[in-house]
Amino acid sequence: MRDTETTESSAGEVAARCHEIQVSLGATEVPEFELLSEIGMAIRLALHIRGLPAIKYETLRLVANHYLYIPSIAVRRIVLLLADAEFVKIDTEGKTIKTVLPAVPYYEDLFRKLGEYAQTIGKFNEAEALSIEIVRRLAKSPENVDSLRNTLRPDSKLFARSISIGETGSYLIKRRSRGRDILLTPMYFSENADIFADIVASKGSKSVKHVLEAVENMQGVPLSVIEKNKMIGTYELDPGQVSLLTRLAQDGIVKPPSIRTTYSGQNYFIFTPTPAGAALPPTKRDIYERAMAIVAAVRQGQFLPKEYAIRSPAAVIAVLRDRLKLGKATTEATQQYRELVHLRVGQLIPVGHGFSEFRIIDTEENKEALRIAYSLVTKGVAKGMEVDEEARKALQQSQEYVESIVASGELRKRTHVKLDEGQQLELDLILSGS
Repeated sequence: MRDTETTESSAGEVAARCHEIQVSLGATEVPEFELLSEIGMAIRLALHIRGLPAIKYETLRLVANHYLYIPSIAVRRIVLLLADAEFVKIDTEGKTIKTVLPAVPYYEDLFRKLGEYAQTIGKFNEAEALSIEIVRRLAKSPENVDSLRNTLRPDSKLFARSISIGETGSYLIKRRSRGRDILLTPMYFSENADIFADIVASKGSKSVKHVLEAVENMQGVPLSVIEKNKMIGTYELDPGQVSLLTRLAQDGIVKPPSIRTTYSGQNYFIFTPTPAGAALPPTKRDIYERAMAIVAAVRQGQFLPKEYAIRSPAAVIAVLRDRLKLGKATTEATQQYRELVHLRVGQLIPVGHGFSEFRIIDTEENKEALRIAYSLVTKGVAKGMEVDEEARKALQQSQEYVESIVASGELRKRTHVKLDEGQQLELDLILSGS
């Protein structure tokens, strides 16, 4: 295979792909994966301990195993890796780790620094490098298997093995459509994978990639505005790409929030597919849907106002995030933010003469939804969606409390991806002494 995976990808992106693969694997172990799994586990643990006070090691070990699928035997190695990368400080007694004090940087720096650290401690083997590159490409768009193989030019057996591991490990899905095999990653395209496969088979991955890049560049634009202007931000769309985007919305892949007003009718607001797969805890889906609804309400005021357009959507969301209310009451607030009231994100307070003031209901879920909404508008992606809040809460409890949770839960059973025929033959020869 061409050596593109580390040269063409940033260290942060490589680390992100390691994390996604490892999270999807869960309790499944792959004989070819070593550095990939270590970096993936290190990121998963770092994300969950970031910003927490000192944690007793035994509590951390139990939580890491029970909630984060990090084998107990590997926790010490991962903690020492984070210490070496200066992400944690450890207090030891002899060789025993007593407490772990997190010093984890923010999201982008976390991935970048651990990606750079990975380059200093080793090199991804061929199987790891190919798996990372496949997931990197599929994160942007599903692809035709034959086209992907021709682009990467890997060893045929290694490519087949990588696809098999990905399917077994739940980070790859293969679908047959229009006589072609289409490969997807459920971490980005889990909903209606068959429809996405059909679109890629008929339109090609480049067209799908362009449309999704355009949407990521400006999340939450009204579909009617896209259809009218044939553009999203600075991205021009041809008629086929506009119809493709319309189909994505109509078929429920994007599941756009909608707002109805008396002055602009019913409008749907377009987002990239909802993050899914094992990387998204179930509790986060509702929060993400609230975040999309917040962005849609602000985009309504930007693109389809009754009178005065919002000039800076990011500034409006920042005000809501920081002050939990808008700066002033308006006559458009009632219709613009009505869906947020239905979702229990906020309240509309009438102040007379048709004016209403919009206020956020002060809950942790709504505050997080506002943070995600701001990230969607400013970065095009949601940051921190992978964090399981139950695990973070458990990390702050006593060892006895966590032990009671572990004892009441089902015993984690680890599974293994089976060796291929060549690997099994080689192992049998070693064991037989031949």
